[in-house]
Amino acid sequence: MDLSTAEIVCLGNELLIGVTTNTNATFIGEKITRLGIEVRRVTCIRDDLELAVEFFLELFKRKPDIVIVSGGLGPTYDDIQLEVLSKATNVELVKNSKALKQIKDFYKLRALSLTEDRVKMAYLPVNAIAFDNNVGSAPGCYFKYKEMNIYCLPGIPTEMKDIMNRHVIPQLKELNRGELFEKKFQIFGCVESQLAPFIKELKDEFENLYIKSHPAYKDKQGIVIHISGVGDEAKHQVKTAITKLRECFEDSFTEARVKDLED
Repeated sequence: MDLSTAEIVCLGNELLIGVTTNTNATFIGEKITRLGIEVRRVTCIRDDLELAVEFFLELFKRKPDIVIVSGGLGPTYDDIQLEVLSKATNVELVKNSKALKQIKDFYKLRALSLTEDRVKMAYLPVNAIAFDNNVGSAPGCYFKYKEMNIYCLPGIPTEMKDIMNRHVIPQLKELNRGELFEKKFQIFGCVESQLAPFIKELKDEFENLYIKSHPAYKDKQGIVIHISGVGDEAKHQVKTAITKLRECFEDSFTEARVKDLED
């Protein structure tokens, strides 16, 4: 099954100099992977107009189905996300009435004036759909460019999550019908290199499944096995594959102990 492809782009100097951990990319990647979308790249870019435009021109040549951008939607001079996208796509930015109303309401509620810098956040690509922001001032938006679905989100994690959960994820569910099905378990009493031949053999049999092993993160004991797939046949295939793999491990490693994990 051919999966929809996506790239995640995070704008912000703070992500590159060690000031801020890029939790946005982790959140977005996890959410859209669960929708059956294949994340091809995650990229961090400085707040540099020329550099960022050059990057997006390269990205558009790859033609991912979905591009999700976070960071750079605010009122300050270095909030350049939409200017970058406008130059890279040659799509004009225009004042969006829905976005402007949200911004007006946000600042009126706080008894703050509507400055030119704040109005700037209402300028979205022509024909973009504005996404209201229940947490902060900057609206998100969606527009389509050369068959690519582009989502523009704020960089502040609480704002990004609000717009992702209320707008982006529901829309992506409509665009992408094949959700991810995943099962995982943990095995104790052996090392990862001992498991590798069994996993490779299973992968040869189930080519459409994602099969991955890694050391356990939380308790640092045992090896975690993930098996997942997308599409109508995935649920049956994943269950079959995980049963086979568990049986192989239990037959081959007499001291091994297997523990089911929550999905």
